[in-house]
Amino acid sequence: MINRSAQTWEVGETVRVGFLTLRVIAKEPTPGDYKPDAYRLCGLGNNADRQYRFVPHNGLERIK
Repeated sequence: MINRSAQTWEVGETVRVGFLTLRVIAKEPTPGDYKPDAYRLCGLGNNADRQYRFVPHNGLERIK
């Protein structure tokens, strides 16, 4: 999990990823794949129906 950041990456918190402001809706532990744990994020306002998956150092991916 992200633990050395100026942002709080807890469920329900708002974070900035690039130019997007998103809300953390879940943390996804990913044991066995040797990548950092993933986060499920959703948009705010007009983009509230969009969901994303963020893996630190691997990028942001829109899933819905």
